[in-house]
Amino acid sequence: MIESSAEKVKMSMFEVYCDSSFNESEDSYIGCTVLRDGKQIHQSTTKVPGTPKNNLDCELAALKFAVTLSRIFSEGDRDITIYNDSTEAVKAFQKEGSEIEKTFPGSSINFEYIPREKVNQAIADSLSKKFSVFFLNVPTCEVESFSRREDILSDIARNGRNVLYLEKVEEKSTNKKTCYRLVIRTMDKILSDDRLYLIKKGGPGTQVKVAEEIRKDLSDPLVLSSLEAKGVRLENSYFLLTDETWGLRGTDNQTCSILPGSFRHRIICDEVDRSPQNLLRRAERFR
Repeated sequence: MIESSAEKVKMSMFEVYCDSSFNESEDSYIGCTVLRDGKQIHQSTTKVPGTPKNNLDCELAALKFAVTLSRIFSEGDRDITIYNDSTEAVKAFQKEGSEIEKTFPGSSINFEYIPREKVNQAIADSLSKKFSVFFLNVPTCEVESFSRREDILSDIARNGRNVLYLEKVEEKSTNKKTCYRLVIRTMDKILSDDRLYLIKKGGPGTQVKVAEEIRKDLSDPLVLSSLEAKGVRLENSYFLLTDETWGLRGTDNQTCSILPGSFRHRIICDEVDRSPQNLLRRAERFR
């Protein structure tokens, strides 16, 4: 049986996240991370070629290099998306998109703006600054909207499920560090809110870094034992995305979790009102 050309086209999602920053007195670098179906297949730090004069030159070089990486790693993927956090640079490449696309037979290529705080863009930003990146395979889960999900709301209300979320502690934050508080609660009461995480700004996004620190904590038997003594039950719990952790959400509805993969859990959010109070108010109706 002969396959049609359409059947040969891969349906996978191919993405490149790129970033660069201009360094006036030293070399500037490009950071890139390449994903297929949400799984990272490449990351690199590369010197910006030539002599860039400003940050825009660096971002344009990053996008050009991302196109090169797409040629190397794309395997007939139908949709290719390249992300960058410079609106000016992205607009420049969007204008040239149709010409660039001609060099990718059978594929469409899109250039999109993305905030630097988003997980994979934070990785690219970190790589461009030559920071070490330890989260090559960050555990992710699909985020679910709870506003129309009676099963989620009733599970939280009737089964006493634990809900975890982060709060920024402004009085302990500085210009160089952000302080987060981990809150674990049920519908009825707060079980734990005394675990604070002071995260240095710069390099990987602060939200990505705090998630990594919390996952380490929640993998420590001593920490788990102290939480269990307070009545915390992480199995079948919920991680609530709030404004403080919205940057953990990726472009494909996958979200970096603060919980280790060893615990069955779900990640939930509301697209409009992301506060814990909104969740509790909606769940109250299902008691």
